[in-house]
Parts: sequence; structure tokens; C-alpha cells
Amino acid sequence: MDRPPTSAAQSNPTPDEPAWKVVLAGKSPREILARLVEGDPLGLRARCELRVRSQAVLLEVHGLHLRSAAHVARHAPGYAGAPSIDVWLGEKVRRAAQELLQEAAELVAAGAIPEPPEDERLLAIADAFGIAPESLGRGCVAFNRAPYEARAAFHGIVLEGHALETWCEVNSTTTERAIAALRTALWALGVREELDLDEWLRGGEHDA
Repeated sequence: MDRPPTSAAQSNPTPDEPAWKVVLAGKSPREILARLVEGDPLGLRARCELRVRSQAVLLEVHGLHLRSAAHVARHAPGYAGAPSIDVWLGEKVRRAAQELLQEAAELVAAGAIPEPPEDERLLAIADAFGIAPESLGRGCVAFNRAPYEARAAFHGIVLEGHALETWCEVNSTTTERAIAALRTALWALGVREELDLDEWLRGGEHDA
């Protein structure tokens, strides 16, 4: 892989030059990609993490980061400052996420087994409910197609560990509705056993 330029003139913007211009300048997409990945000068990883949280999907952030960087590098020569860099980068992350979700869905449709996210919290939950890794990969695809309310409840209450009542208050919903949403999310992931969610959320035998 080509290495990014190292001279001061090339690596530092002038006072009137936006920082992104230096990052996106290069003779080839490979050169720009190397610069984007090494040090993450445009904060792409944080944008990917935000996309995963805001959309409440089960998607590996590392993979999304690399795919987003590839999109940015490929389209960098055509970017001249409009729309704003934040909007432009956000669109590249959105497109990368859409591609990864679609590719996983196509694998399942073809009978293949997609890789599940390497999220220790999710793996612990899968282990607690006896969900095999290959089933979890398929479950993540089904989860990502579940209603947003179900995905958001699972992300907020289970993965991020917010108290049920607090999460309901922040999201202007009822505990009954949130629990129903959690059941939908768990069913999508592959949980088929009877589950007392009230007990589980209090730290019952299935607590992950």
C-alpha cells in the first residue's frame, strides 16, 4: 500500500486551507486510503459508531470503518467542498452501512452463513441463550430487518445497559411497549425459549 506524503508542506494545511483538503489530496485512491486509515484524520470511526448507534443495527464497526474509508478514498477526487465535509462523509458512511447490510442479507438468502459482529456483549447474550455462532450470524440479519423500535430497545436496554424505566422515559414510551419491543428483537436474534423479561432485566439467570 502506498504510504502517505510526509513532508510538512503536504501534511499540514495552510491557515486558509480546510484540513480535509490535505487528507483527501493524493495521486491515487490507495494513497488517500492509507492516510484515512492511519490515524483516522477525518474521524471516520466515530462517524461509523454513531451510525450504528443511531440506526440501532448489529454491524461490526471495524468493517464499516474500512468500507467507509474505501468509499471516501474512491470519491475524494470529485469532492470540492460541497456539500459540507460532514454531510459528505456522513453519506459515505451511510452508503457503506447499506452495502454491508445488503451483502449479509444476500448471503443468508443464498444459504450461506454471515459472520456475526465481534461484540462481546452480543456474544455473551448468545451464549446465555444457547445461540450457536452460525445461528447468530443469521439472527443479526433478521434483527437488522426488525422494526426500529425493537432494535433501539435492544441496543439501549441490553447492549448499552440503560435501566428500563430510564430508557422508557428518555424515549417517551411505556415499559410494556419496551418489553414487547425487546421480545421482538430477541425473537429475531433466535431466542425461542420462554423468557421472563422482568426477571431477566433485573439480573436473572439469563443476565449477560
